[in-house]
Amino acid sequence: MFRSILVAVDGSPNADRAVSAAAEIARIHNSKMTVCHVFYIPEHYRSDMSGPLRESVRHDGEEILAHAVGVAAKEGVKAETKLLSEGHPAEAIIRLADELDIGLLVAGARGRAQDDTRPMGSVATGILLGAGCSVLLVKKDKAAA
Repeated sequence: MFRSILVAVDGSPNADRAVSAAAEIARIHNSKMTVCHVFYIPEHYRSDMSGPLRESVRHDGEEILAHAVGVAAKEGVKAETKLLSEGHPAEAIIRLADELDIGLLVAGARGRAQDDTRPMGSVATGILLGAGCSVLLVKKDKAAA
């Protein structure tokens, strides 16, 4: 059913849950799995960010992806990675999903933001509303709340 799965990660515990859920689906359907991370720097900050600072943000993104690949490997699934730097996270993720002809896009319903007053984060909402494929939003573990 899902030939290819894209998982968007931000380094949060809920992103790990999304990777695990996607890996389980990938294993069942023998799907190709790609994990992506967007290191988004708003335009008004770009001129203030020196080369070393920008590289530090990129490096953090690479570490987030490496961690996610490790989570998938523990589930017995090999995952490719894509590090994105252009555009707002939801838009960049949707664009990548379209480019890769993704059948299922998976993300955490809430990411790093600690605002528990909304059921979904802004990136998750953007993905849900804008994706042209099926979307699975993984909620945080209630026991961890």
